[in-house]
Amino acid sequence: MKSRKIFLASVLMTGFATTPFTAAQTEAPEWITFSSKLDSMKEAGVGSVVYPHKIHEALYQCDDCHPKIFVDKIGANDINMQKNIDGMYCGSSGCHNSAEAFPLYLCEKCHSGKEKTR
Repeated sequence: MKSRKIFLASVLMTGFATTPFTAAQTEAPEWITFSSKLDSMKEAGVGSVVYPHKIHEALYQCDDCHPKIFVDKIGANDINMQKNIDGMYCGSSGCHNSAEAFPLYLCEKCHSGKEKTR
């Protein structure tokens, strides 16, 4: 059941990620690069977001985030910094607005701009 949730979560994430993921794969990618808002990121002086899915997967259950924080539909999560700051997505309660994780203002922790692979 967990592998099915991992697969579904991974498929949903590919709607706004550049890391290729196909139905033939049985596990989520280790890293997911978010670059759909690259123009505004460049304007802000930061690179694309490189999200460590495997790290989050080791710390949390899939249903901690899906669908509570992220809508289970490809392309349905219009993530941006203002929404994170307002307590949505990565800025949700218990996530990057709490003592449990680094704060949102440490830009380089997410906006490395360096694509990573499995």
